[in-house]
Amino acid sequence: MTDPRQNVAGVRFRNAGPIEYFHAAGMRLEVGESVIVETNRGPEIARVVVAPDQVVVNELGEDNLHPILRLATEDDLVHASDLAARAEELLAEARELADDAGLEGRVDRAEFTLDGERLTFLVSGEGTGGQREFSRRASRRWDVRASVRRIGARDRARLAGGYGICGRELCCSNWLATFPSVSIRLAKDQELPLNPEKISGLCGRLLCCLSYEEEGYKEMKKSLPRMGQRCSTPTGEGKVVGINVLRRQVTLNVGGQRIEVGDRDLGLVVRWDPSARNAEPPPSITREEAIAQGLIEAEDEPEPELQPVAAMPEAAPIELGRESTDAPGRDRQRSSRRRGRGRRGGSGGSGGSQSPQQPQPSGEAPRGRVFRRSSGGRSADEPTRDAQPSSPPPADSSGEQPQGGGRRRRRRRRRRGRGGGGNAGSGGDGS
Repeated sequence: MTDPRQNVAGVRFRNAGPIEYFHAAGMRLEVGESVIVETNRGPEIARVVVAPDQVVVNELGEDNLHPILRLATEDDLVHASDLAARAEELLAEARELADDAGLEGRVDRAEFTLDGERLTFLVSGEGTGGQREFSRRASRRWDVRASVRRIGARDRARLAGGYGICGRELCCSNWLATFPSVSIRLAKDQELPLNPEKISGLCGRLLCCLSYEEEGYKEMKKSLPRMGQRCSTPTGEGKVVGINVLRRQVTLNVGGQRIEVGDRDLGLVVRWDPSARNAEPPPSITREEAIAQGLIEAEDEPEPELQPVAAMPEAAPIELGRESTDAPGRDRQRSSRRRGRGRRGGSGGSGGSQSPQQPQPSGEAPRGRVFRRSSGGRSADEPTRDAQPSSPPPADSSGEQPQGGGRRRRRRRRRRGRGGGGNAGSGGDGS
């Protein structure tokens, strides 16, 4: 007795169209062969994609299947190509006829059956007005039985073809047999930007590839805490405020601080109860305890425990006009400059030889400007070997005294003037 599954074969009428099953009538068919099948519209050419011995279960029944008439010959293929070219030529005229008949939608394609007696127009768009009038006029115009079949936006993109944002040929025109159900929830679960231009295909609908990765995201999320989940950490109890599924990274709010936790610490240092979102989290363990229990491997340089990122310390303000007491190298350099300015002037105001420039320390960057001290006093932390003699320094070539010595002499004169004035006054009264 012949196995019923050997009498069923699956064929496609287009490259990425749906698979339809036909009765093989005992013929030996191979995948890729072209056959002539009987349909409700008439005889058509199809390509075998499922051989009779590859059908696992025959759920349709042989009585409900149309038969496969015969294998297609070269003449059949040439005749089908000529009919397709003729349908392409009359498409422009059919669109003008559709406008005159008031057909709602756009005529995207026309198809002849293999016998050339039936013409089918594929129309995309909303509404069904004007179909009868258009079919009647098309039948009289081309002397065929014309009919209209409505298609959606995705079917129109499949017929047109093209390339997607990934740079590859559209799935619907290459291999996708049926359109999956795609909703905006898939884009939200995958944390994609809800921008219609970025998550929509050429058809204007949501990308079909959003459904390809949905199962992978569900599996990865099973091992991650949910948004709002309470977790225990070594620094206290936290709450999940962000999840990066691809990086397996969780952002926690612990005591007002945001902490990012990687995949390495999930389940060990950061623990949670997967049964309920508001359940009490299990006690946390430190990295040392996890290493002792053999949950993770020890490293040469173990990472520190989770701590909030501390703000960088602010730089201390720099007070111009005051000399820093913690840089003795700069103090010695400034003292050397002062001694050099004092030695530039010779006796009698004549210009003396200029002192050689002091070598700069190798570890210190050159400075283009020197800030002098604002007061005449000297810092107590300066080295004693840089101290100046108590006598006033000589004047330079221009006759001007250094700034610190001139102030001291002016103070002495004012003190002498105040003391001398009192003695002079008493002597004048006595005379």
